[in-house]
Amino acid sequence: MRIGIDLGGTSVAVGLVDDEYNVLYRTSAKTAGCKTDSELFEIINKCVYELFEISDISNDKIDSIGIGCPGSTDLERGLVVRSGNLPLSNSPVVSILTEEFKKKVYLDNDANCAAWGEFNSGIAKSVHNMIMITLGTGIGGGILINDKIIHGLENHAGEIGHIVVDINGKRCACGRIGCWETVASTRALIERVRSEVKQVPYSIIGKVVAENNGYVDGRTLFTALKRGCKVARDIFEDYLEMLSVGVLNIIDIFRPDMIVIGGGISKEGDTLLLPLREAVGECSTRIEISSLNDNAGIIGAALLYKK
Repeated sequence: MRIGIDLGGTSVAVGLVDDEYNVLYRTSAKTAGCKTDSELFEIINKCVYELFEISDISNDKIDSIGIGCPGSTDLERGLVVRSGNLPLSNSPVVSILTEEFKKKVYLDNDANCAAWGEFNSGIAKSVHNMIMITLGTGIGGGILINDKIIHGLENHAGEIGHIVVDINGKRCACGRIGCWETVASTRALIERVRSEVKQVPYSIIGKVVAENNGYVDGRTLFTALKRGCKVARDIFEDYLEMLSVGVLNIIDIFRPDMIVIGGGISKEGDTLLLPLREAVGECSTRIEISSLNDNAGIIGAALLYKK
């Protein structure tokens, strides 16, 4: 059995994966607000120990640990060089986990891990060329060509969230203006919903937010959509336009067999997928929703030993 760690900008999920690539147990915790990598890994380590406790499986039964981290990685030295949404700067991720758990540790980008998970045991299992798009705090990308993850120079390939789609747009966490993730990430969608609700608090979407004590997440918009909210419909159409712009760019560059959409809002299924396919138009590239959902990154991280 192996442990997969899926580290994100707002939370971390840790899972125990068996030899058939099933996630037997999992734990999670919030990472938003962490100021240092020491604080971050205190949370990650705690999750791993919680996993041992709930599964009643000890550390000596674990073959290896894999971790997917957002941002740029140095795979040879086991570092996360930089992560726009987490306090990681030349952080020795592999040595930190190796020292704590005394296991072989594998590292890669989080979106690469999600792609690797879908490729090995998910919806992309039958294809040879695929792109994984993860919609979350940012937008991550995992690229597989001829059954291999493409890392590129200095392991920086796949940062599709930083394709510039609006040169007059918002400043991104990376420092550039108008990156795709500033308009098409789940965080961007949440920010738009919050802004609109301030303008029209008595709309249906305003009522949805009020019912949740002012809390807004990726589901808020879709809840309002299902209630027939016109404001939500307008927000969604704008969001869908910007999401499809990036997807079309990716298709034109790579022409993969399949694009797989992951991340929290991918759970909306056809409510997101069917309009996206329509916005993209007729295309030989299949666009699908992740079949592994929250477990794609965990499974992919656990299977990094196979890469």
